[in-house]
Amino acid sequence: MVLAELGSKISRALATMSNATVIDKAVMDTCIKEISNALAQADVRIDLVLKLRQNVVKRVNLEEMAVGL
Repeated sequence: MVLAELGSKISRALATMSNATVIDKAVMDTCIKEISNALAQADVRIDLVLKLRQNVVKRVNLEEMAVGL
């Protein structure tokens, strides 16, 4: 996979999430899954992909963000 294709897949995943009316756990999981799949197809080490997923889930607290609305 060329770098442009990887960037395109990641951009599409983020665009899908940004177009969602409500960003809940399901939308977030779908976005992270699409990005993880794109990275895996680009031959990124699986342990790094898993670490990225864990870090994103840890840093993004949807319940805390919803309180500010």
